Amino acid sequence: MKNWFPLLLSMLILPAAAQAQWTRQIGINVVPLIARTLEVNSEFSDHPGYGLTLSAGHTFRTPHTGLINYDVYDGIDDRKTSGTFVKAGIKLNLNSITGTVQRTNFYIGTALILSQYRQTAMKRELDDVDRVTFPVSTSGVTLCPAVSMGFTTKIGKHLIFDWGVQKAFVYREDDFIGTRARNYQPGAGAEQATPFVSYVQGMLSLRYRF
Repeated sequence: MKNWFPLLLSMLILPAAAQAQWTRQIGINVVPLIARTLEVNSEFSDHPGYGLTLSAGHTFRTPHTGLINYDVYDGIDDRKTSGTFVKAGIKLNLNSITGTVQRTNFYIGTALILSQYRQTAMKRELDDVDRVTFPVSTSGVTLCPAVSMGFTTKIGKHLIFDWGVQKAFVYREDDFIGTRARNYQPGAGAEQATPFVSYVQGMLSLRYRF
């Protein structure tokens, strides 16, 4: 995975070169940084009311399990998650569907997330009085849909500010380490992100328009 970052950048930039007549934007979503995840996002459009979105990123051995921590010990210690992900989708700027350019827009979007993951941890059987631990790991690739909503605001001629939320629907083999709720999914977030809704992730991005 040493050369993953140039690959991700090329995946974001090549569509822009292929569609030179479209406007191109590229930026970074800063919210996932709390989970040691770098996410670069981009948007391509030839109409102010809609656009194509493409994001890519990598999670660096994060112990993050969400903002909510259920106080139930599942026999797992030192859980770490790494992985690379790509998101591709569409975005509708509802205030500009008619073609009118607006400074601020409310948007909705949908995307598919291709998420590669590798998790490691130390496990202890709950009935083991000697507290002996042993290493466990799992890895794989999953494809899951996601929806998003939020606001987009123009800041000057070239800067675009986005803020909103993404809700992912993670379908994955039953290979979670310990309790499912404590497993982080690169690109999708954690099941225990909120008390009521799983796999919700914030979006806060400052993009540059070319």
